[in-house]
Amino acid sequence: MDKIPNQKKSKVMKTNKPCPECKTIMDPKKTTLHFEREGFYADVENVSAYICPKCGTRSIPEKLATGIGKTVETLFKSVRETDLSAEKELSPAFSGISFHKV
Repeated sequence: MDKIPNQKKSKVMKTNKPCPECKTIMDPKKTTLHFEREGFYADVENVSAYICPKCGTRSIPEKLATGIGKTVETLFKSVRETDLSAEKELSPAFSGISFHKV
């Protein structure tokens, strides 16, 4: 069978991950992560996660959580820098950003 160059394999989440709190098998689902910093907030929607059907504990795969964390921190840093450079009569420079995958 020929392989298509640069074709990425989609990673399938495990279906037998036990909850670290109550040991119930967690379900692979989507969730929203909420972050707040210095008067701004960011919601990251439709994040792949393991969610416990019994106690509600969420577990985000490490690589995904690290990537989201870095992206969100970069966004907050950019907002601070933009707001600091805004003219006082125009402050705040903006009140929000909406960013979605199409």
